[in-house]
Amino acid sequence: MVEFHWEPAGFLRVVVTGLWSDADADAYVAALSARISEVRRLHGVARALVDGRDSLVQPASVMAKMEDIQNLLITTPGDRAAYVVRSALGRLQAQRLSSTDRLQVFLSIDEATEWLLS
Repeated sequence: MVEFHWEPAGFLRVVVTGLWSDADADAYVAALSARISEVRRLHGVARALVDGRDSLVQPASVMAKMEDIQNLLITTPGDRAAYVVRSALGRLQAQRLSSTDRLQVFLSIDEATEWLLS
């Protein structure tokens, strides 16, 4: 359901798939927090690309657990996060999690990567 990969271009790629339970969401937030903290410790800033193209639209209870994801991903001035989804509905759901221009939602991996590294 979740895979983490360090990209040589200088960012953490997170691949999320499927329909999650509340326990899955809790485990994801804990794992992401640990990975982002490590990236920030090693590189000074955190850049992450979350590939959610194979994730389903999640239940409200799961999305509620993600409400603070922005605060986890974006804490220092150089932090950025890109979230890639497959559909306009997924994009609307993901955009509700962001109130900053440093966390953006995309329909294309290439566009997300370009923005993340710009």
